[in-house]
Amino acid sequence: MLGGEVEIFPLKPLNAYASFETRAFEARDIKTGKPLLALTAGRGRCPRISAVGSYQNVKSAHLLKLVSAGIVEWPGENKQVYTFVFDLPPARKLLPEGTMRTVRIGDERIIAALIQPAVEVLADLQAADLVHGALTGDNIFIAGAEGGEVAIIGECLSSAPFFRHGAIYETIERAMAQPGGRGYGTAKNDLYTLGVCVAMVLRGGNPLAGKPDDEVIREKIDKGSYAALMGGERLPAYLTEFLRGVLHDDEAARWNLEDAQRWLEGRRLSAKQPHNVMRARRPFVFRDRKYWELRTLAMDLAAHPSDTLALIEKDGLDLWLKRNFEDRDLELRLETFWKKEDGALRERVVAELVQALDPYAPVRYRDLSLFPQGFGTALADAMARGEDVQHYAELISLQLFNGWINQRYEEIAESAGMVTLFEKCRNFLAQKMPGYGIERLVYLLNKEIVCLSPMLRDFYVLGPGHLLMALERLAQRGQKLEPVLDRHMIAFISVREPKMIDPYLGHVISHDRGYQVIGILRTLAAIQRRFRIAPVPALTRTLSAQMGPAVERFFDRDLRQAIAQRLAAAAQGGNLSALLELVDAPPVVQDDQIRFAHARREFAFLTRERAALEQQLTRRATFGLASGRQVALLIASVLGVASVMLTIFHYYFWR
Repeated sequence: MLGGEVEIFPLKPLNAYASFETRAFEARDIKTGKPLLALTAGRGRCPRISAVGSYQNVKSAHLLKLVSAGIVEWPGENKQVYTFVFDLPPARKLLPEGTMRTVRIGDERIIAALIQPAVEVLADLQAADLVHGALTGDNIFIAGAEGGEVAIIGECLSSAPFFRHGAIYETIERAMAQPGGRGYGTAKNDLYTLGVCVAMVLRGGNPLAGKPDDEVIREKIDKGSYAALMGGERLPAYLTEFLRGVLHDDEAARWNLEDAQRWLEGRRLSAKQPHNVMRARRPFVFRDRKYWELRTLAMDLAAHPSDTLALIEKDGLDLWLKRNFEDRDLELRLETFWKKEDGALRERVVAELVQALDPYAPVRYRDLSLFPQGFGTALADAMARGEDVQHYAELISLQLFNGWINQRYEEIAESAGMVTLFEKCRNFLAQKMPGYGIERLVYLLNKEIVCLSPMLRDFYVLGPGHLLMALERLAQRGQKLEPVLDRHMIAFISVREPKMIDPYLGHVISHDRGYQVIGILRTLAAIQRRFRIAPVPALTRTLSAQMGPAVERFFDRDLRQAIAQRLAAAAQGGNLSALLELVDAPPVVQDDQIRFAHARREFAFLTRERAALEQQLTRRATFGLASGRQVALLIASVLGVASVMLTIFHYYFWR
């Protein structure tokens, strides 16, 4: 059940609508019986939960309608999954899986059937500050009979934008990046993808099907995207104009949504000339392959770092570049590279060389290929899969993103902010204490990712409130919570709700177990108050059992015994603040400290007095003589005064 209005059938999968880690199942509207589609999102794919409200506000007949969304307790697997429920899309896909042939749509129908509906959806999404990022051939559905076809654009929420794209759907630069490292993208990227889909329909299928991604990229570089997709196909002039506009390989010259809308209105736009690529007069040979331009050379240099390092030690590459490319920007980038190359880390040398040769490509370091905007998503995906993230940390420490941004500083709108952000990340990475390090980076750079703590792998923790409820569930299962808050949880809370943990972080990460459990209890109690979480009795019982070191902080033995007795009763109520009051009430703590200070002073006085007596006892022959004389003198004086007074009284009054 989802929201009391939707019923999902876990035993009835709809594999035709599944993709990557997204699973699809039959569902229905309980009130009307209407069939629906349920999609369960993979955690590492960073589903766009924050965009749910904006997506629902898009009222377009050509966009798959979102019915409901939320966390579902998935039966049989004993874990939580985030589930989106949509209207059931039409059965026909623009490019059915398992085939290279698209649905046939005639030239005269393709604008009304595909281009116009898609552009309208993209415009509506842009008005809601969204991109689609999943406009692929298998995510566009065709409704209507032949001659009356119309496209229904599929959902885009179950994964991060452009995550599910193959290389054919991406521009040359973005296709070079790993799927999670492409970044959010813009409407221009959606239009490029639409252009690819239109080209497929006009060609009757995918012209690059069966080719690996690197071959697809090479073909686009060699021929240009338009020529690689259309070949020598002759098209009506108006369709050629559209495709050349949206598939242009120069980002600045590529059409935006306003251009596409003007074209749909019948306006003629200035012709887009193919993007010219600088080519050498003579080829450069690397690994027995000839290269005439820099982009494919940079790709292969990055793919074979050992051979590249051997190449750098010779002068052949530098001479070839100087003789064949008269480009002042390239010369400046290479001058900077050669100055930094001496003594640098080997992998860094390769990364900076290919970056100098192709500044528009992603940062390529070891096995990573990322744009700065996509770093957070790629890191989250790697962590969710349990992969080693050491290379991600090295990339930040070596400041490779800063070099990439500086090469294109004037072209990037948020360049200053990006440099500041990655410098902040580098500082966080240098701090090894819990709450910082690589764990903090994943939550700082990705607002969609759930808490990736290994303890919470069965839960979909979107915020500190969810985290507290997950800990309660774990306590109910009898799982040992040691530590209660691990590095992931601490970083997650600190980024999402810093006021809930940052004031107590010194206690939480303390090596003193007593201070540590107090800090954890303060944090969880703050979360329970802030989000008005219901009582968590299982968790309070678990924490109560760990309060021994906190109770031992008190100096008064009777007080310790009283608190220990009251802890068991307080734990049953599930109120973390009540538990905290017993072990961390400021008046009680202060009074205990004051009385202990008084006791220490009294003990110190008695200790000094004892020491003095022991010192005097070392002289037994004369011990007490001085005191005895003083006492005798005092007694004699008192007796003398008394005698005188009695004599005077007798003389004057008794006679």
